[in-house]
Amino acid sequence: MRKSVLLRRIILLLLSAVLLSGVLSAGIYILVTQQMYVCIKADELMPIARTVADMLANAQQGGTAGQRGVWPLLDRENRNFLGASLHIYNSNRESIMNPVNGMRGGAGATADEAEINAAIQDDLSAALSGKEVSGIRKTGDGHSFLAVCVPIRNNGFVVGAVIFTNPMSELNDTRGGLNLTLLISTLVAFLVMLIPGYFAAKRLVVPIRQMGEVARAMAKGDFSGRADENQKGEIGELGRAMNHFAEESGRLEQTRQGYVANVSHELRTPVAAIRAMGETLRDGMAKTPEKQNLFYENIVRESLRLSRLIDDLLELSRLQSGAEAMQKRSFSLREILQNAADMYGHMAAEAGLRFVPPDPETPLRAFGNPDRIEQTLVILLDNAMKHSGGEISLTAADRGGHVDVCVANTGGGIPGEDLPYIFDRFYKADKSHSGGGSGLGLSIAKEIMNRLGENIRAESGDGMTRFIFTVRKDKGE
Repeated sequence: MRKSVLLRRIILLLLSAVLLSGVLSAGIYILVTQQMYVCIKADELMPIARTVADMLANAQQGGTAGQRGVWPLLDRENRNFLGASLHIYNSNRESIMNPVNGMRGGAGATADEAEINAAIQDDLSAALSGKEVSGIRKTGDGHSFLAVCVPIRNNGFVVGAVIFTNPMSELNDTRGGLNLTLLISTLVAFLVMLIPGYFAAKRLVVPIRQMGEVARAMAKGDFSGRADENQKGEIGELGRAMNHFAEESGRLEQTRQGYVANVSHELRTPVAAIRAMGETLRDGMAKTPEKQNLFYENIVRESLRLSRLIDDLLELSRLQSGAEAMQKRSFSLREILQNAADMYGHMAAEAGLRFVPPDPETPLRAFGNPDRIEQTLVILLDNAMKHSGGEISLTAADRGGHVDVCVANTGGGIPGEDLPYIFDRFYKADKSHSGGGSGLGLSIAKEIMNRLGENIRAESGDGMTRFIFTVRKDKGE
């Protein structure tokens, strides 16, 4: 199997989408989780800070004995409040407990602790004014930490503040583990998607590749190949369209080949006859004037036959190119039908056929191109004369907005398999050519109707063949 560029591109696109989705999710997660973690940590520390503040307030009310009971407890646990450090200040903003020196105060505070103390002065002011505050703060050297501040109240007065601090580096370490888990999950999903992504892309690419092979075969003249129509969605629709195109192209190719054979036959016959009779006259083999006149008449007849074939080819080409404008106007349809009935009635009588004319009360005035309508009628009546089994009829039926003009004849009819193609160029249901003609007349009639915006159809059954075309009624009728 050849390497498929499309397959590789689809797999790459699919895996890129998975990877990009994971990376974007991780990036968004990293951006939004910092504030989320800060809020969660603050919500965890705030109740503890209130509890410590209440303990200190109660201890202060209990005098020296109460303070002796609570200070050792705080000093022992001050480094283990959910990983946060405890700071306690009195109402004079003096530190009476910090993470370095415990309850002895700030005499030996380190430089880092001094930086933190400086950074939380605004929070201390807020707490001493009776407010609870929390948020991310930053030291002078750029280190960030979370601060949670609660006032200590005694008998309605603020007597100090409890402040918890938690370095952001610790929170970031926690988030980093989760971020790593998310990235690993994305990578695992990326790897897991390789196999199903490959088979999904292959299932999409295989029918497309098959269609390409069918198209290449058609380009070489082989219309037997077929695409897979069993796929769902647009791929299946494309396969069905491709197969329909192959069927139609194959039929048109057969028609073209038949056309070449038909036209060659039609051209060869009059040319050969004209040549043979011309050579006979040139060689003086026609001795009598009567025989010479017979040859001259045959030459003229074959020349006219050849001229009609050429005229039909030019007419069909002109109609299909749209070079000739179809001027429409109001005209008498009854007059055209009657003229055609008079002419073909005599011709049918001479040929021993029965002709049924249209109802003399046939409506009316129509709107279209009368010359082209008459040309179509002549084509259909000529066709009926050639294939009639004894009777020809011309009728018109009012259908409201239009009139159905019908030319019918008895005879063998048109085989059902030929009906869909009866208006194709050079198509002849009589493959033996016994009916004469070039097979262009019905194609010309079809093109005329298309250009006029009308419809034409063929029906066959019950020993009758009918050709029906529409003519739009004049709105003034």
